Amino acid sequence: MTPMKLAASTAILVASVLLMIAQTAYAQEYSIVAGVKPGDQFTYTITGSYPSNIPVAEIPSEVLNAAESQYFTITIINVSNPNVGYTWKWHFTNGTDQTGDGVTNLEIPSESVGPFWPIVSANLTAGEKIHPHFGDQSKFNETVQWAYSNYTRATNRLQTTSSEQNNQTGVTKYRTVQSDSYFDKLTGILVSLSDQTYYQDPAFTTSLTWSLAGQTAWTFNSPGSNPPAPFWTLPVIVAVGIVIGLLVIALGWFVAGKRTQARRKQLLKKK
Repeated sequence: MTPMKLAASTAILVASVLLMIAQTAYAQEYSIVAGVKPGDQFTYTITGSYPSNIPVAEIPSEVLNAAESQYFTITIINVSNPNVGYTWKWHFTNGTDQTGDGVTNLEIPSESVGPFWPIVSANLTAGEKIHPHFGDQSKFNETVQWAYSNYTRATNRLQTTSSEQNNQTGVTKYRTVQSDSYFDKLTGILVSLSDQTYYQDPAFTTSLTWSLAGQTAWTFNSPGSNPPAPFWTLPVIVAVGIVIGLLVIALGWFVAGKRTQARRKQLLKKK
């Protein structure tokens, strides 16, 4: 093969590889799909706690707001992948409300606007990144069945630990955040979040929780909803059978022992 033909073949090969990479990137780009739709509404109960002996000025506003919250509601108004637009209402225990609009970017969280970020792409699973291409590269730890009143749904669990610098109070604070959160697999919406944050100098701990209290996105017979696992599964039946068998054997030994004792007493009386 002449040098010119070799160069041409190499160029074709390189071009083919680049085309494959571009096609893969294109497919990945459009694998980010919102699972929520306009009209879906989600309501959360929020709690926040912090030590009473720590000055309020030391506590981040997110924890203070959570401690005074009654509920938080978002309503999806538009979806244009990877952006999800919503309206929100934050109701506090003193009877006041805060409202507004927001946008959550499923791919690049830093481009989100508003107080609600925890929506991820639909149909992610254990071992996959919560933001597959950009942003936070944390991976889901496992997929579990989250129990509702009369059904379950596949739900992705995300556990993270991070060391951060925080200056919300105007002074740089060093903290470690341990987070445990769950996202509905089919819609990508937050189901539960629990943060424990450990601060240094002064040392104290805050907690923050979000819990899904109601929603309109699914019901017990919607796609992704499953009936609860029956109690009388084969392992349970086998275990119950073993227990009953042992009880019968124990009862038999007990009765046989009582009869033996009675016979001995009769023999002793005859003597």
